[in-house]
Order: sequence, then C-alpha cells, then structure tokens
Amino acid sequence: MKMLALAGYDSFLNTARLIAPSFEKCGVEVDYALVRARKTKQISPEQVAELGVSKTIGEIDLIDFCESGAISQYDIVLACLEGLSTRRLFQFLPPFGNGRPIVISAYPGLVLRYLFDGLATRATADFLWLNCRRDMREYARMCEGYGIDPSNARLFGNGSVLDKIDREPDAIVSGPIVFFEQAVIPRHYDERRFLVEQLFELARRHHDRQILIKARVNGNKATLHRTWHAIDSLFSEVASASGNSVPPNLALTQESTRGLLAKASLCLTVSSTVSVEALYAGVPTLILNDFGAHDDYGLQYFYGSGILRSFSQIDPENVPVPVMTWLEDCTHDPSLSIAVLVAEAVEAARNGTTASGPKNADALHSIAFLEFLKRSRSLRSIAAREFQRRNSAFGSFLKRFRG
Repeated sequence: MKMLALAGYDSFLNTARLIAPSFEKCGVEVDYALVRARKTKQISPEQVAELGVSKTIGEIDLIDFCESGAISQYDIVLACLEGLSTRRLFQFLPPFGNGRPIVISAYPGLVLRYLFDGLATRATADFLWLNCRRDMREYARMCEGYGIDPSNARLFGNGSVLDKIDREPDAIVSGPIVFFEQAVIPRHYDERRFLVEQLFELARRHHDRQILIKARVNGNKATLHRTWHAIDSLFSEVASASGNSVPPNLALTQESTRGLLAKASLCLTVSSTVSVEALYAGVPTLILNDFGAHDDYGLQYFYGSGILRSFSQIDPENVPVPVMTWLEDCTHDPSLSIAVLVAEAVEAARNGTTASGPKNADALHSIAFLEFLKRSRSLRSIAAREFQRRNSAFGSFLKRFRG
C-alpha cells in the first residue's frame, strides 16, 4: 500500500512528516510531494533537509498530477495543504470516481481565522482530521446548515504536538524568555515597530533574564505568509533609534523552535500555533493582546484561555495557568488518537470504502452554482476563486507585482 503526503510550505510539510511514521508502522510506503501553489518560492531545499524529508517525488503541479492519472497509483493521499491547493485537489479528483485514493485532510496548525471557509474547502475529504472539539462542533454545525453529513470528521489534534519536547531540568528557573514571531500577525509597520520596542523594554525591565526573539523565517527560507516588515530589520531600526544600544540580554536567534521550547522559561507570541506546542511541552505561555480584538489576528481563538496579557502585564514570576475547560475544548494531543485514525484510513483504503466526504461539496458551493461558473470559467479558475476578484487594470498589475 502506498501513500502520498502533499505539502507546499514548511509547517505543512512538518505536519506531514510527523504523521507519516504512523502509516509506515502499518506497512504503508510513504512518498512526499511538494505542491506548487504560487510563482514565488514556497519552501527552500534547506527547509526540506532540516525536516529530514528525503523520499520526495519533487515539486508538482497538483492539477497536472491529477489529470495525468499519476495520483491514482496511491491508495491514500494525506493532504496537508492550504486552501487553494485543497480546492484544486478536490476539483480534479472526481474523474477517478470510486477508484480514487482515500483522501485525508489535516491542518498544519491552529485554525485562527476563516474557520468555516477552511472547513467547507476540506469537507469533501474522506477523512477530515480536525484539531479540537471546538472545530468538530463547528463543523457539525456548518454541515447541519447545508444538510450534509459530518461523519467524515475525526478528532485528531495539533499535528506539531507529535514532536515531543524533552525539557531541560532547570528551564523554568534559568531558561530564556522566548518571543516567537509570526510573519503577518501583527501585519502593519506601526504594530510591528511597537512590538520590537516593547521587547527592548521587556529586556530592560528584566535585565537578569535572557530574552530571545525567534524570527518566523531567516535568510533564504520561505513560508506561506510573506511578511511586510521583517523583524530583524525592525530590530536594527529600534537599536539605531536607541543610539545602537541593544540590551545585552536581548538577541535574535536562529535556533530551532524545538530547541527553544526545550529550554524556555516563558513563551510569548501573538497567536502562533507554537503556543499550543509550548503548553503541551509544559512551557508557561502568554498570548500578547496589545493589538486589539481583530478577527484577522486570531486572538479570538484564545478567549477564555486565561493567558492573554499585554506587554505591560508580563510578570515572568507569575504566569497564569491556562483554563482547563478551554484547553480541553480548543486543543487536543494527537498521540491519543493517531493510531486509531491511521488504522481506520488503512482499512478504508484496503476495502475501497469511503466516508461521507465526497458528497459534501455543497458547503463550498452548490452544484447549480458550480455549473453556472463552468459556463464561462475553467475548473482551474474556479479553484483559484478568480470569480471573486475584481476585474481591473490595477488588480492585474498588483497581482503581477506580488508574483
């Protein structure tokens, strides 16, 4: 039996490579494919090597891969994909009918925003592996609204938590405070400049504690979201405005997230998935709320957690414990469920049986609307949602400019 793990970005590939060993234990041969989703670089060879992924069939155009029939050589497809690639996958799979591979869709991180858009896009998976009970509940609620069957959903958890962290014995006492940056949260210059200035102030207030800043990407590496204002540039800018005075206990770091979580005394972030990795590793964690209640920044995910604080409220000696009801509802340890879910998928692939997913396209759009779109647009265009874009010369220029 063969499985193809699909991913286009570093965090997505990381989730795929953490899930894959459980399939290999069941005798499944696993290949990896890097899915092309945009013209600019998505993931560097260095990032692939760092993740230890060696058996890759290379970069593919997912539509061409499906249309050529190459995907039919696999019994299972593990889709760790962003929305566009997920829509392409399901738009071009149907011609294989019942002979198509079993498709598992898994998220690479917390679903911080556009929850229902993401759920609708993935609703046609044979098995939809969700992060937490909240997501399971919301998926069932969405399906009820469209009269479709939610029984393809499974409680999986946050895949990155499978990478267990061995904590250093004295981390809580003497470890560094680590801020984990996100590429676009917050997004704008003033917000990001304020963030860096506050990290400088935090280091000055707690001169006896080491403060490390972990950039989302460094150097030649790439990620799904491209930052407008790189944190290393802002660090230099703030240092220059301070007369090139950087607190001696403050530094940027390129150390791995895993290594930093092993020794951190406190994890700071705005709304990164690393927060859940930290909590499951036993690292005291705070979510920074200085930038307000904006849906695009995903802080709503953490409402009720008890761990939201502003920079001015940070007290490394008195970090709140997350509220247990929130932790149980909004996170889940995948090691508790992965063996059963993998066995179920392997059995389904062996028997050629699928769940309700392939019939659930109505949550994305009705068949009537799809047929309407197909009168003037290609499936490639529909998957890219070009029908939602404004037709303007400026829009075309902006698209070409951004790549």
